[in-house]
Amino acid sequence: MNPEVRWIAVGRVSRAHGVKGEVTVLSLSDVTARFEPGSTVFVGESNAAPLTVETRRGTPQRPLIKFREIATPEEIASLQEWTIEIPESAARTRQTDEYFLHDLIGLRLVDAAGKERGEVIEAYEGGGGVLLNVKRADDHEYEVPFAAAICTEIDIDGKRILVDLPEGIDED
Repeated sequence: MNPEVRWIAVGRVSRAHGVKGEVTVLSLSDVTARFEPGSTVFVGESNAAPLTVETRRGTPQRPLIKFREIATPEEIASLQEWTIEIPESAARTRQTDEYFLHDLIGLRLVDAAGKERGEVIEAYEGGGGVLLNVKRADDHEYEVPFAAAICTEIDIDGKRILVDLPEGIDED
């Protein structure tokens, strides 16, 4: 694996389906063509070898996929719960005022007074929308909803988010 390549999770291997090496996938991508036959993805911690989608059926959110390189349910079992990833260079171009979750990792939260409020260490979809897991300089972690009323300005290139945090959200 090339350490200079940034990887983006587009799905997760759920479980084997049937006896011919099909797998149920939880899609994390809004690109419906991501798992179309002929697509190349990488599975597992090492991202050592590409896997080619041979067939796809089912729903966009939970497709059943057969990888050309995998023939048995036992081979799928060894990949169960691993993420399915693509190189960042293969991601679609984001629109203006659109942010991929991986874009938010490493951004510093700064309030209107210029005070550093922490760094985003994780961004994920929660029940009520996207949440940012933020770590303060003293290692305390807290969550911030990724909402326009709170995250008032996002500067990906400048690696910062201007925030108007609700009272007490970042307290112990």
